[in-house]
Amino acid sequence: MIADRVQLPRLTLAWLTPRHFEPGDAALDIVADVLAGGKNSRLYKRLVYELQIAQDVSAFQESMDLSSDFQIVATPRPGHTIDEVQKVIDEEVAKLQKEGPSAHEVERSLNQIEASFYNRMERLGGFGGKADQINGYFSKTGDPDYFNEDLGRYRALSSSDVRAAAEAFLPRDRRVELTVQPEK
Repeated sequence: MIADRVQLPRLTLAWLTPRHFEPGDAALDIVADVLAGGKNSRLYKRLVYELQIAQDVSAFQESMDLSSDFQIVATPRPGHTIDEVQKVIDEEVAKLQKEGPSAHEVERSLNQIEASFYNRMERLGGFGGKADQINGYFSKTGDPDYFNEDLGRYRALSSSDVRAAAEAFLPRDRRVELTVQPEK
């Protein structure tokens, strides 16, 4: 736990995960989207809408060259605690590990990922545009035209692949838990 000059506490859960383009990397992008990718995601619906114990929640797979990390970050609403929020997060991660996402959740995530792929390729310059994508593919794979193969990694995923990635890479006993609390 860290105390800092913040208004509300914040919880960050983080796991070491496979590096970019390694098995499990793409599936963890879908895990992140199913858990906290928008207002229809599992954690957002439970924490923010139904229980109203969190102000916000996000999840992401930060894919990097040597190692990656998966993070879930949540801010409790005033009057609620980190423990309340963490309990719900643990329940939803465990449920995903046991049952996997629905076909609809996987399809929704894949549609968002595919749209993001095409949006990045539409921009010629600037950060994350086509030039950056081509350069990134060349430096990581040796093939500047790796777009279809990269997108294919996601299209090939099934609900069971996503469940297996959540189970393999997000065990409760192999994560870092960071809590930032307001200074007294």
